[in-house]
Amino acid sequence: MNGWTIAKLALAYQGGVNIRGIIERHIYWNQARAYADSVGKPLLVVGIKRFPWQPANGDITLDIDPVVETIPGGVWADERDMPFANHTFGAVYNAHTLEHLGNAEDVEMAVNECLRVADRAIFLCPGPYDFMSNLLCPSHHLRLWFDQTNNRIKVTDNRWRTGLGFGDTSHPPPKGIRQALVTSEMPQIVKIGCAYILE
Repeated sequence: MNGWTIAKLALAYQGGVNIRGIIERHIYWNQARAYADSVGKPLLVVGIKRFPWQPANGDITLDIDPVVETIPGGVWADERDMPFANHTFGAVYNAHTLEHLGNAEDVEMAVNECLRVADRAIFLCPGPYDFMSNLLCPSHHLRLWFDQTNNRIKVTDNRWRTGLGFGDTSHPPPKGIRQALVTSEMPQIVKIGCAYILE
């Protein structure tokens, strides 16, 4: 295969990953909306809608960008320290924010806050095989993948030197490309490449 053929295949692959990601965002947003409605509580969305293909904002939308205050229900705050009482929300939909945090401890704080303020949390991030997001986006400091079966989030630094992040054989790569975790309990957070687990 020549370089042009490889580039076309890579672009086609990434296009498929992007389409799947858009579909998953809407599927999981709808799940969060339905759950919040079923328990009669508001929906919290962490991360403002920035593009037309993204799902709607929530009843309350939290973002670290002050522009969030220009939308109805917008709250300018950090997801690691939310200004809400315990279990205010039926569900929190946290899409594509965790990979922007600095380390596994920040992820643990954000996840803990989501589960403190809501009865159920849905987290999404770029899948582990999304090479554009994981390798080429400078604001993505972390690479995460979710183990829905064991309620676990695996975290590694998002740097070229980590490759796909699967060099540690004690933590093999996921079997699928799932990029969502739905939970009502604090997941175990595993930091790949370091010999400790945050519980």
